[in-house]
Amino acid sequence: MKVFRRNQNNLPSGDAIPFFHDGVYHLFYLTSPPGTTRWPQRVRTTWQHARSTDLVTWEELPPALVPGNEPDPDANGCWTGSAIFADGMYHIFYTGYHISGDSPQTICHATSKDSVTWTKDSANPYIVPDTNLYENIDWRDPYVFFNTEDDCYWMILSGRHNAGPDNRRGCVILYKSTDLKTFEHYGPIYDAYHTNCPECPEMWKMDDFWYLSYSRFSERAQTFYRYSKSPYGPWRTPVYDGIDGRRFYAAKSLVNDEGRRFYFGWLHDREGGTDDGWWQWGGVFGIPHEVAPMGGGNLDVFMPEEFHSAYTKHIPTGFTPKLGDIRLYGDKAIELKSTGTLSYGYFDTKETGILFECDVLPTDIGDYFGITLKTDEDLDKGYLLVFDYAMQRLSVNKMPAPLDPFWATLSGKEQPAPEADGPRVCEKPFRFEPGEYINVKIVLEHDSFEIFVDDMIAFSYRAYEEAPYNLGVFAQDSSVEFHNLSIKK
Repeated sequence: MKVFRRNQNNLPSGDAIPFFHDGVYHLFYLTSPPGTTRWPQRVRTTWQHARSTDLVTWEELPPALVPGNEPDPDANGCWTGSAIFADGMYHIFYTGYHISGDSPQTICHATSKDSVTWTKDSANPYIVPDTNLYENIDWRDPYVFFNTEDDCYWMILSGRHNAGPDNRRGCVILYKSTDLKTFEHYGPIYDAYHTNCPECPEMWKMDDFWYLSYSRFSERAQTFYRYSKSPYGPWRTPVYDGIDGRRFYAAKSLVNDEGRRFYFGWLHDREGGTDDGWWQWGGVFGIPHEVAPMGGGNLDVFMPEEFHSAYTKHIPTGFTPKLGDIRLYGDKAIELKSTGTLSYGYFDTKETGILFECDVLPTDIGDYFGITLKTDEDLDKGYLLVFDYAMQRLSVNKMPAPLDPFWATLSGKEQPAPEADGPRVCEKPFRFEPGEYINVKIVLEHDSFEIFVDDMIAFSYRAYEEAPYNLGVFAQDSSVEFHNLSIKK
């Protein structure tokens, strides 16, 4: 099974602009110039284009948009936007980046008759910021859709108020149009004063609620969502906020002709391909995440069946206990009895590009339990998927955890490099009780992992460094059974 991760030329890829029309999935996305790692060269991006009829197999097409020349409004990059089909034409609305322009970021437009060959609008830029209301630095990421309730096209975009707490001025701004040519400013429809700039916003309705999703690079490098009964707000925060965890970024979605909605996001590269390298713009795409209403404005997030069923080759699930009371029941079940202590062990597989799946049954929980990912012999380095009963929390913990310099010196332990994402690199509330089964699916690649829990929560993260053990299970002061063990490629 091969997932579409990045451009065929291995260029860093990001900022998905998914679009569905006439039975075809289109994935527009951005790529950085080869060999670039720093601003501004890294963000002189090109719009790439791929299409699919099944979500799994993708055909790569010629670039849709490339940066212009001086003094064009997109001379330093064609940044994120959206695609729409209207009046017999395909339309792209995108961000033109021009470092030396009076407004470095502006809203631009291009059209196509076949979705493959695009012509930029001679009237570009379409929309520039009104500096009486907004800053002129952040003005980007237009998302255009037809709002049937308002009987006109809506464009929402990212901006910043020109006054207020400096790091909290980010807002989502609304324009309206009846013809996709002339847009009228309406004003901010979301200004929570909690972020620098809400990137890559989009809006859609499912069942009783409108949803507004956007990404925050300045705090958590994550895609969040809000819900409301009205597209004008007020926008409320769900309990299970986030399409994924940290580093599943700038995720945007499409809806197909069956009414199913899929989010496409990307996982940041780390400079040097190491687990402590600088986080970069651009990286690899994750598996599309399907979403559906959970109730109360929350969304279930889960792996589409198209991907789940695409892993067909069975890999042996041999297992080696390392510590504690561990019982094996053939190759389909493992029981850890670990009252007051730790038990753990590892699966024998060295394969990557695999789907691991199991049903976890905690029978007695004192502390926590979970699954190990790319760890060493002593469970000191790597990643843990942790089910924390007392906190009712699901998290991915990176090891070793940060250590105070005083105690590092006293103990003679190596002090790890600080992780910008903290020791719990992904986390969400997760309610569970003893006696309840929990389904876990994990896609493990050579440089990343993607976790889907109970068709409800997803976590994706980069993990570059090779480790002796790719997968395992553990229990701390808990008794846990792992059933229906399966590894497929």
